Amino acid sequence: MKLSDLQAQKRQMFVEMMQRGDLKRLPRTRPRDPEEEQVLNRLVRLRWNRWLQSGTLVIVSPRRWRLNLPPENE
Repeated sequence: MKLSDLQAQKRQMFVEMMQRGDLKRLPRTRPRDPEEEQVLNRLVRLRWNRWLQSGTLVIVSPRRWRLNLPPENE
């Protein structure tokens, strides 16, 4: 058996275990670096504003919003 076949087989086993729920990803245990947190927050705000401007995100009321995603087949 070639190495690539073995890797493909192990990957398939891993994917099946993930789909069954046998493997769970543990939550992050190390706190984020403050600079990393600022960058991530800024990226989220930029994405949110871009979605608002493009109409992808529609604010329905102060506590409700709708995300208009394009169909997957496009």
